[in-house]
Amino acid sequence: MTEPLRSQDPAPPAGVHRASFASADAEEVTSFIRQTYAESTTRFAPVTGGARFTALLHDVPSLGSDRVRTSIDYDGTSEEGFDDLVAFIVHAGTVGVASRGDEVVTGPGGAACYPLGVPVAFRMRHFDVTTVRLPVERLRQAAEEEVGRPVEVRLRGTAPVSPAMLRYWRSLTSLVAGALTDPDPPLGQPLLAAETARTVAHAALHVFPVVTTADRLPRDPRTPAPAAVRRAVAHMEAHAGEPLPLAEIAAAAGTSVRSLQVGFRTHLDTTPLGHLRRVRLERAREELRAAPPEGDGGRTTVAGVAARWGFSNAGRFATAYRGAFGEPPGATLRR
Repeated sequence: MTEPLRSQDPAPPAGVHRASFASADAEEVTSFIRQTYAESTTRFAPVTGGARFTALLHDVPSLGSDRVRTSIDYDGTSEEGFDDLVAFIVHAGTVGVASRGDEVVTGPGGAACYPLGVPVAFRMRHFDVTTVRLPVERLRQAAEEEVGRPVEVRLRGTAPVSPAMLRYWRSLTSLVAGALTDPDPPLGQPLLAAETARTVAHAALHVFPVVTTADRLPRDPRTPAPAAVRRAVAHMEAHAGEPLPLAEIAAAAGTSVRSLQVGFRTHLDTTPLGHLRRVRLERAREELRAAPPEGDGGRTTVAGVAARWGFSNAGRFATAYRGAFGEPPGATLRR
């Protein structure tokens, strides 16, 4: 049996966990797949000519991305299926995913994901892929934000719903992988990592064929009293620098997600998450105002402040900032 290589970087960036794995031994590779992706059984073709399985893993608490390469061909099955979303872009080789009698074979340039919570079979042929991993709870939270009530999420297919969505998912996967593998990773910022995970979750709901099933709970269309809205606002103010799922804000306000959405629209003419973005913009402005001038040793940057307050795109941050305060963030920083 060969000794597998699996190690953590000696000095990983703050907030990002990085590890590596490499082996040519079937039992070791099977164990790695079980630990990282899903409980499964695996059948390997004969290993010849220095064939090897390698993986580089990058994780923050709410999101992960891997680069996996193998010159070992293998087939596998998982009777329990995948608990979390694992989607991938294929750079070389092929990946076949079969579930409930349907099989999708994805080659270079394609994308697919593993179905959730159902038996699945897979066929790997000399592949090179980049994966995005997302806890299924993130998908549920995103779906709840969109429909306004608790839901269960199921995938009824494994391929993107259109060529445009395929291109979008490829771009998003590249963005996430780059942000995790960068020597100074932006996703080391917990708030930015959480907001990126939220973006990926909402994107997955539209890229892949998703079915959402509402829990058997009564709808609550009542407008909450202004006191509930005030409690929600107070919770946002107190925790603006932390990841804040909509369900948490509603719980802090003592009402349902749907009722909270109606209340914010009625009393504040916005959405709860829209108000949260405004709070974070105001906190970013406070930080820019408090920064010392560059000549006095100040090293604050607009991009750094934007990232700390959950804005991953500096251009969109600048646009939102100008719309809110009537000036670009750089002007505030230079004062």
